[in-house]
Amino acid sequence: MKSLWLNEKVQMYEAPVAVIDFETTGLDTSKARAIQVAIVHSNLGCDNGELVYNELIHPCELIPPETTKIHGISDDDMLDKKPFADHVDSIMSMLEGRIICAYNLSYDWSILNAELKRLNREPLPWFGFCAKVLASYVDAHIRGKGTHRQTSVASRRGIQYEAHDAAEDATTASRLMDMLLVEAVSKRGQKFGCVREYWAFQRAEGIAQEMDLRRYFQSKGIERNDWPWTDR
Repeated sequence: MKSLWLNEKVQMYEAPVAVIDFETTGLDTSKARAIQVAIVHSNLGCDNGELVYNELIHPCELIPPETTKIHGISDDDMLDKKPFADHVDSIMSMLEGRIICAYNLSYDWSILNAELKRLNREPLPWFGFCAKVLASYVDAHIRGKGTHRQTSVASRRGIQYEAHDAAEDATTASRLMDMLLVEAVSKRGQKFGCVREYWAFQRAEGIAQEMDLRRYFQSKGIERNDWPWTDR
């Protein structure tokens, strides 16, 4: 799937994307289970996002109270819901023929692949568009805790929405991706050509951003081993 999009003829603008967002039982992507998934279809740069999938998913385990406080989804909401195995074919069909996109690509990609692994399904290759990397590039001059969270990035662009609802998050991420692309082009003074060119830019930016974050953690004596852009 990845190699198909890295053909020099595949242009960045109007490329078909599937913006995906998960709500989960926790932050550890190796252990957390998906409890809500939303998918928005669009063509990059066309501001034509359409919510095509939005479902609650039974996690097959109890939802920790601390995560319910974040997204408002409780065990009671799961009484008549189906597990991921019942959703997987629909989800994968919604991703077919599209470039996966997410606000925090590493997180949603990891959640999806962890669920696929539990079902002995083939994982997705590390590839896609990450709005957070783009936001961190465009808003690099803005500092402070939470500066590059989706809610903060959206608020600076006049977008208010209900955070931690997968449908709202995915729809907002779709809008932000289009807006941030325009701003990124203005900042770098050059349009992106093919998807391959943008992927190279995004990887370089992701690695650079992780280097800055790693230096900060080291200065605080904090150890962290998850560096998706550097290590994948």
